[in-house]
Amino acid sequence: MTLAVPLQLATDWTMTALLRILGFGLYASVVAMGFAFLYRGYSTRPLPVGVGVVLGLSFVTMSLNITAVVQSSLIDDTAKLHYASAAYLLGVFSVGAVTSEVGRRIGDHFACDVFEVTRVDAGGMVARLVQSAGLIVELTLPESLDDIDGYPAVDDDVKRELAGRTVRFPRRLSDAGLADRLATRLERDFGVGHVHAEIESDLTVSSLAVGARPSGIGPSLPPGTVALAVEGDPSPDASTGDPVEVWADGEDGGRLVATGKFRATVGDVATITVGTDDAEAFDPDDSYRLVTRPDTANDVNELVATVWEAEETVTAVTVEEGDALQGEFVDWLPVSVLVVVRDGEPIPFPAENETLDVGDAVYVLGTPEGLHRLAEYEPEREPGDSPVPDGADAGSDDGGEDVADAGSGGDADAEAADDAESEDGGLASMFNDD
Repeated sequence: MTLAVPLQLATDWTMTALLRILGFGLYASVVAMGFAFLYRGYSTRPLPVGVGVVLGLSFVTMSLNITAVVQSSLIDDTAKLHYASAAYLLGVFSVGAVTSEVGRRIGDHFACDVFEVTRVDAGGMVARLVQSAGLIVELTLPESLDDIDGYPAVDDDVKRELAGRTVRFPRRLSDAGLADRLATRLERDFGVGHVHAEIESDLTVSSLAVGARPSGIGPSLPPGTVALAVEGDPSPDASTGDPVEVWADGEDGGRLVATGKFRATVGDVATITVGTDDAEAFDPDDSYRLVTRPDTANDVNELVATVWEAEETVTAVTVEEGDALQGEFVDWLPVSVLVVVRDGEPIPFPAENETLDVGDAVYVLGTPEGLHRLAEYEPEREPGDSPVPDGADAGSDDGGEDVADAGSGGDADAEAADDAESEDGGLASMFNDD
């Protein structure tokens, strides 16, 4: 008799509502668990508490919306605007929020075990003991972040998130190791492509410059070419860089539209690169036929892919009047000088004692650190000093006059060698218009 009264009070509607509330709670828990597991495995950091609850309840909300659209009621025959339906929804979201947090913690725990991630509470007792023992160092990032010359700029939202941020590292790291760890942290957690940081001896970050990795096909296109996506039928054996002929079908057997390079394909849509003038011959409403042409194998595409993934990049610098680069030897720069364009004439791979002059366009290859040092370049020599070419110190011991004469002869020999190289063609042929 004592159990009869509670069972009578538990009507069919109440039992159905409770079972559905528990079911939606389990559903939210599984969703939050899955997202927490994947997030921890991908980023090695825990999924934020609020995000787990929102993700769990969002899937529950979608299920309830589908039920409300398909059926005339949320549960049994109860009207949607009835107070019982409101109590039912309140129970679903309350239980779902709690179970989402439980699922988030379970998923995070499983991920730490599977991916062997060591969990450290940065604000707990252990962290405070580590800080008090001096086992970690804190770096506060500058309020203003610079851009690295030669690299795409990072989004302003990312810069604002990094400005003034405090990061912690083990004290055992050297200055170079600390800068590398900081760069790795920013690249991994904030999606920054390149980082250059200058850390002083007192562990203050004096400057921080960031850059993004180039994306898309545009930066890899040669001058005077464009990329087009055309509907065609490329050969299944076509690979990136293969020369292709683009033909338009017609009653007369077809016509040659353009020639170009094959880049990629998705289904029946192929991406090709053609000359700028040939791009106007394509019609967006037409389909084309791609024919691969025979060509000698080369490593150009492999070279482009390697340069694309490399840390270094190429940028151009113009020497202005009064610039710190004026009068400097190319060998003194913190980067590799590829070409110097002087009065419209290229000087490829200039000699180490080639002097930069006003108006020179200098194409350099360097890392983010080297390009940052180039942007802040300051001559280390005294005003009026002249660079001494190789072999100039082999003069007689009679005095500085003989050394100066030897230096003048060295310059003359270098100029003669450059003239001979220009007459023979040499590397300058790489930059001819032909």
